[in-house]
Amino acid sequence: MRAAAVLALLAATGLGLAACAPKLPAGVDGDRLTEAVGRAIGGPNTCVLVGDSKGRLVWRAGGYITCARQLPSCQGTTTTAQTVLEGAIGKPPRFASCPTGTGGANTVGWAMGPAPIADGRPDRRLTYVAVMEGERALPGREVQERVERAFEKAGL
Repeated sequence: MRAAAVLALLAATGLGLAACAPKLPAGVDGDRLTEAVGRAIGGPNTCVLVGDSKGRLVWRAGGYITCARQLPSCQGTTTTAQTVLEGAIGKPPRFASCPTGTGGANTVGWAMGPAPIADGRPDRRLTYVAVMEGERALPGREVQERVERAFEKAGL
């Protein structure tokens, strides 16, 4: 009986924390956003994060493992998508591409910056990072163009 009480408490705590977590702005359908981004740049080695003005995650496409991977920053270091997101807040859009290892078969493409503002929508002060890695990864510039179009289609 005690185990059931502990599980109930953990479940209630988890729901309470989820209720306080940052969310997509009102009027933005998360499923529609997921579909638009998936069609534009989806794949098993793709991660897209959207954060608020404090760097708190409000939306993610891609699994936790994919988004937490250490990848080349294309500036001589390795980093994660969350770290790039936090560093992109308040900065202009950027993109980068580079090989991910010796032999040059795999590449990484990064795009980051303020989420574009759709016509007639308010500035929600959101920032995004999108990254693809692998043999067929798109260059950073292409990632940027595709993900920003997907955001606009989804009404972000």
